[in-house]
Amino acid sequence: MRLEPVAFRVDGDLVRADLYRPEGQTRPPVVVMGHGFGAERRFRLPAFAERLCAAGLAVLLFDYRGFGDSEGAPRGLVAPGRHLADFAAAVRYAQGLKGVDGARTVLWGTSLSGGHALVTAARLPGIAAVVAQVPHVDGLASAFRYPPRLLPGASWLALRDLAAATLGREPVRVPIVGRAGVCCLATPDCYDGYLRLIPPGTVWQETVPARILLAILAYRPVRVVRRIQAPVLIIAAEQDSLIPLTATRRTAARIARCQLETLPIGHFDLYEGPWFERSIALQIAFVRQHLGLAG
Repeated sequence: MRLEPVAFRVDGDLVRADLYRPEGQTRPPVVVMGHGFGAERRFRLPAFAERLCAAGLAVLLFDYRGFGDSEGAPRGLVAPGRHLADFAAAVRYAQGLKGVDGARTVLWGTSLSGGHALVTAARLPGIAAVVAQVPHVDGLASAFRYPPRLLPGASWLALRDLAAATLGREPVRVPIVGRAGVCCLATPDCYDGYLRLIPPGTVWQETVPARILLAILAYRPVRVVRRIQAPVLIIAAEQDSLIPLTATRRTAARIARCQLETLPIGHFDLYEGPWFERSIALQIAFVRQHLGLAG
């Protein structure tokens, strides 16, 4: 495996990424990989990229604008529309790389970016396959998992942030996770589960503009997935505190060529240990089947 730092531009901002190239492969397929809510590419995703690369795929793993070492302001802005523009730009960049087979492009997402992978596959022609791990499929359905006692404060912060954006002021920020009080991912397993993704000693973007607390309601990939023509693997968590399994099943049923795998775990259990091994094994078997890779 060879690891190369690369970059591409979106609306003038430099988006930085890591390109994993498998040794000894001529024009391998390429996986475009982005992280979930407020996360950076170094948060456990290299483990997935390395294993996919070892299976014979090139992997482009990127940070959205405003995250990690990518440019973009405001910092930490979680905005589905902006993330989708970054994802589409990453696909175009990956397909134009020398030494890869852009006609065999795989979209890979987890949690919020699982939704991005589904929406991008619905929008862009020529996608060869999609892997969506515990994907965000319906913001409206997920809203019912948000603790009711926090809703008034969350709504107030989101409205203040929207007003600040309109007036050109600094964002009103809210923690991604927290032990108590308003935060973005507020169900009981989120604090410990999210922090397990972050390498020890890492300085990271712990707060995001609060407008996402309202914007996420309207982000509903389930409404567009019927357009997806590529084969799709969805790996769902039966005990997911953020993504209702019923919403995931409804989404999978609308995709013509969908393999749905459900595991008896929570939202954050797929990133390490035996459930990581189970998830990555499913992913490798899926892409080998649909992209014609040797086992």
